[in-house]
Amino acid sequence: MPEKCKNRERLVAAGSSDIPALPVGAVRGLLCFRCFSPSDKIMKCAGCKRAGYCSKECQKLDWSVVHKKQCKILTGVNKQEEDNYRKARTWNEYSGELQRYVREVKATSTDDNLWFIIQAQPYCAVCRRSAIQLSTRKTLLNRCDECQLIFTCTDCSSKQSHPPSVCSNYQIHSQIEQFRIEFFEDTEKATPVNCTATPRTTYKPLSEATNGWFDYYVDISDKTSIRSAIKPDFSGLTDLVYQLGEKADQEQEERRRMFLLLSTDILTMPLTIISALEDISWITPKPSPSPTRELSIHLIGATGREFHALSTFEEILHLIPDIKTLHITAAGPLSWRGEPDEALQLPYMPPTELACCPACTSSNRKRYIASWRGLYHDFVSTSVYRKPDLLVLFNSGCVDGDDAESSWAPTIRGIVESDVPALFTTYNAEEAEHERYMFGRLDAKFLVEPAVNRWRGLVPVPEFLDEEFGVWRQNYYRYVICGKER
Repeated sequence: MPEKCKNRERLVAAGSSDIPALPVGAVRGLLCFRCFSPSDKIMKCAGCKRAGYCSKECQKLDWSVVHKKQCKILTGVNKQEEDNYRKARTWNEYSGELQRYVREVKATSTDDNLWFIIQAQPYCAVCRRSAIQLSTRKTLLNRCDECQLIFTCTDCSSKQSHPPSVCSNYQIHSQIEQFRIEFFEDTEKATPVNCTATPRTTYKPLSEATNGWFDYYVDISDKTSIRSAIKPDFSGLTDLVYQLGEKADQEQEERRRMFLLLSTDILTMPLTIISALEDISWITPKPSPSPTRELSIHLIGATGREFHALSTFEEILHLIPDIKTLHITAAGPLSWRGEPDEALQLPYMPPTELACCPACTSSNRKRYIASWRGLYHDFVSTSVYRKPDLLVLFNSGCVDGDDAESSWAPTIRGIVESDVPALFTTYNAEEAEHERYMFGRLDAKFLVEPAVNRWRGLVPVPEFLDEEFGVWRQNYYRYVICGKER
């Protein structure tokens, strides 16, 4: 039994913040809600009939820790599901009702797991009746034999529910979820840190990595040994591994494949930044023999996700030899607090030096992090603001988010007026297109048009509200703007 997952709140209380989120597999009845163990005998909560457990012990513990507060709310959603019952729904009808339930829950609770349990609920992919509605009518849901995460009810089982490409994405997601749980049990970390071990002495452009992540790991970083073991698209192991390797060797290479896949989920941040620095010609083609330059980056709309990735931002130093000092300022209402400067009477944490690897330390290279806990356009008007080399907005939702007009609009206008290069990423093509339209109306100058990001994360994450069977990836699309069209 995964003991660390089972007692994850204790680790949070002890100062850990990098813990696995509630897996899709748990919400869809494959894993225990408490310890995340797989079980073919999941016991459902008698109240909400949504949370499931592998044992009475896990059920009692989860009730005392979180579910006691969740159960009543979920039971209320179940009642609404019954009140809105129809024998068949279109996807838009189904997702519209889910979105309403989620909005209502968000208005009364800060528990992110609650809305995730609702939006990721099991349902028939043909008639779109939920598991709750079907159980009342004693109609069973049958799992897909391959991905195990998509269902058809017994009334619709003869109909095609999802294409092979969707099934494949869901299988990959399940594999990575399981690896993340195992990794957490081994390390007490949900996210692997996988920077290049030895800083490069010459710069090798990311634009030359035509095979994306494979070329990065093999030719730019230091993972040359995967060349003959892992397929360039990371879809599996090479035939050579199966022909020459023992079963233990195959299992080891498969774990390494999962490790490298999961690593892209946060390495996408520094590599997408470096790619943007190439776009704006900030990087010197022939750097000086020793590091001399300073790079200042502002992370706008920063949250805990950027905080977890801070250690991987050292990869910017490791890949760009002539950077001596890296200054990162995180800004946003959810940016981390740190120790604010009381003399300034501002929600600002002054620059704090971060530890570097021994090689960077011996070269006197340094990293600093500062934080503004508030809206970026307010930060710009303060005495502590300094103009950066690059603005970065990872998956900001600046157009499609709930706070687009109230919080983001003044910041976006300020970014366009600032003439500072700004890198934006989005979760999907639709968000990218909406943001392109907005910046077009502001006459923003595109240095790079919205397109699929070569350095997107490789972990497919199912989308449950906007697009049926859709998946998103970290920093899936990217673009760069700077000032206005002249």
